[in-house]
This record gives sequence, structure tokens and C-alpha cells, in this order.
Amino acid sequence: MEMAEQSTGDTMEITASPTNEILRSDSADPVAQARALELRRRIQASGYMLIFALAITGAMGVIALMSADVVLSATLFAVAGIILLSYVGVNVAGPSRKTPMLVGALLLVLFFYLLLSGGVNNTGLMWAVMLVPGFINLYGYKWGTVTLAGVGATTGLILFYPDFPGLLAEYDTAHRARFIAVFGALTALTAILDSSRHQTQQMLHKLTAELENHASTDALTGLANRREAYRAIDEMERRNRELAGRYTVLIGDLDSFKAINDTYGHCFGDRILQDVAQTLQDNTRADDVVARWGGEEFLILLPNTDVQGGGILAEKLRHKVEALSAQYEEDVKISISFGVAEGGSNAKQSGQSQLLAEADSRLYRAKDSGRNQVITA
Repeated sequence: MEMAEQSTGDTMEITASPTNEILRSDSADPVAQARALELRRRIQASGYMLIFALAITGAMGVIALMSADVVLSATLFAVAGIILLSYVGVNVAGPSRKTPMLVGALLLVLFFYLLLSGGVNNTGLMWAVMLVPGFINLYGYKWGTVTLAGVGATTGLILFYPDFPGLLAEYDTAHRARFIAVFGALTALTAILDSSRHQTQQMLHKLTAELENHASTDALTGLANRREAYRAIDEMERRNRELAGRYTVLIGDLDSFKAINDTYGHCFGDRILQDVAQTLQDNTRADDVVARWGGEEFLILLPNTDVQGGGILAEKLRHKVEALSAQYEEDVKISISFGVAEGGSNAKQSGQSQLLAEADSRLYRAKDSGRNQVITA
């Protein structure tokens, strides 16, 4: 719809409406909520990995110190200090998508150091055991498996390449072969289990989204239902209190619809409701909320719109609905009456109930005044 059709001079601004954000916000979108929970789970896994790494590295440092290996002990304690600082930093900085990447990089550096040096009594390879479930949890089964495959391939190169530069630890051939076999099997098994969990989770996300859609959509017309309209108005009220904005509500009711149903049957009546719903949607903005309010009533929520702009749109919609009469073979006259009321910081009334009552009152005044008209005051 053109700007001129919903504004009168400076009384209305067509901007990127917050309603679009409302309907897509995490609080309204179960899939977005699930993704946020998944991110939180990965961040928590990052914290657990750091705690485990701190405990193991600290213990290895103590063992090295007891074995009089001062250099290794000092190195491990320094690494433990870095891990501790990382853990504190993660908690201070708060949730971030970069956290799993940073934690993974730190753990890889620590693993390859222990692999090359052997750690305490050549136990550095054992560090890889915690990498497998850790990386799958940090990055998911796809990228986690890819990362672990790269780690396994690099480790195999280091272990079996003759006189690999920097390899100070001494591992016998049987030990190396067993490690590669166990690492590969553990990676495959963990990836399969996490893949099953991921597929189950995706199915639950899909079912949740479908249930949410069914709960907020009118089955006949495909419009938002009364429940969704109430939620949208509540969100609009909240946003406009914060932003000192305005919005307008249109309540429309098809004239003499019961007589049409009684004369031509409910199937024809349903067809009219569907056609009217499509007409309302086709002639409103993407950010506007069009809902079936009940029976033959429709509600339209217009963000960033004053009552004059809402009246202009209501007149346009009234003419569009009236024009539907010509497309049916049946000799039927279709028309709609509208009541228009403005909400927001500039409105005289306050609250959802008063706004809807005002729009409803104006609708019935339009009915009493002869139907097929718009009342805005």
C-alpha cells in the first residue's frame, strides 16, 4: 500500500515497524528459542571443558613437580593459569558465539603440546579422550566430526612420520596404532549418538513450530486468529510505551453475512470469508497484522499509523471488499463496515480493552448508520 493511502501529511511515518520484530522475536518463535538454548548448551559445554582441562592440567603439573621435572611442571601450571583466565573471561564476557571457537583452539594447542612432549610419563595422548565428546558438544556432530577427523589425521602424521620434528615423547608402535584405532572408533560412535540426538531435536523443533502455527492461525482463512491478535496488540502496547509510538486498530464486520449463509449455504459463506481474508492481506503492508477476529469479523493492526491513516486504509478495504460481489455467479451483495481506533502514547484511551471497545463501538455505529461504511470518531 502506498504511503499516501495510510498517512495524512505528517500524522504518520512509514518506517521499519517494530511489529515485524515482535512477530519474529525469540519470545514468540519456539524455533528461535530452541536455537538460543542450543547456543547456551554449547557455551555451558565450553565452561565444563575448561574446568575439566584445568583439573587435568593442574594434576599433571603436580605429578611432574613430584617427579622433579621442574620445566614440565612450570609449563603445565602456566597452561593451567591460562585456562583459568579463559574460564573467568568467558563468564565475565557473557554468552558469545565465539566462545566455543576460542575454547576449542585453546584445547587443541594444549593437546598438541602434550602429544609432542608426552606430558607426564608419556600420558599426553590420553588428553585426546576428552577432545572427542568435548568437540562434538562444542560444534555439533557435523563440524565436530570434521574437526576431530583433522585432529586424528594430524596426530597420525605426527606419530607415524619418521623422526617428526618436535616430537620429544617416545611411543611404541603398538601404542600408536591402538590410540589411532580407539580415537577413530570413539569419534564415530560419539558422532552417531549426537547425530541421533540432533535429528530428534530437529523433529521436535518442527513439531513445536507446527503446533505454534496451528495455535495462532485460523484454519479457514489462514489469517492470524484471535489469540495471536491479542498477543500482537499486547506486544504493540509494550513497545509503544517504550518508544512513545502510535498504532491503529480496525475492526471490520461483513454486512448481513448471516443472510448470505442462510440463502446460499455455508460452503459459499466460507468461500466469501476466504476471499475477503485474501483481499485484506493483499491490500495491507507486510508489517500489518490481519486476523480473523471471530465469525465474520476481522481485525487489522496497523503499526506507526494514526486514526486518520487507518480511516484511509479502511475506506480502501471497504471498496475492495464491495468489488468482490462482481466475481460471483450468485446475485449477492458483499460489503463490510469498519470501526477505527488509535492506540499508543497519543491515544485518549489506554489499555487493550478500552482500545478494542472503542473500535467495536464505532463498528456498531457504522452498522446502525446503514452499514458499508467507516467510522473513525
